[in-house]
Amino acid sequence: MRRICIKAEESSLDYGVIFKEMIRSTPLPMIPFESLVSSTVRTANKARAKLIVVLIRGGTTAKLVAKYRPTVLILSMMVPVLTTDSFDWTCSDESPAGHSLVYRGLLPILVEGSAKATDAESTEVILEAALKLAT
Repeated sequence: MRRICIKAEESSLDYGVIFKEMIRSTPLPMIPFESLVSSTVRTANKARAKLIVVLIRGGTTAKLVAKYRPTVLILSMMVPVLTTDSFDWTCSDESPAGHSLVYRGLLPILVEGSAKATDAESTEVILEAALKLAT
């Protein structure tokens, strides 16, 4: 079944044409955020990247990357933010990762975090997890 789906997708969809049409139909000037995302997809397609890794908090970036239909898988990596008020621990909302399942090509991954980790440390953890998944 998997081979049939892959063959059907390869034979009927030309992602290069789809991407060019998306760019052509996007109003100019693009907002900087959308310009960055479309450039990311263009670069991934030209470099024949194996996957695109997107670090998310709310999921908007990953959804915008999916809008441009890259030819590769998009890993939307999320580290839930843990906070404490000395009596109680709370975890940030994990629903953006679940909502990503609706979009084509997005694979949401929750990565283990730490309450004491800085943003830079969390980024390192996310990139290590992405590399493990990619290999």
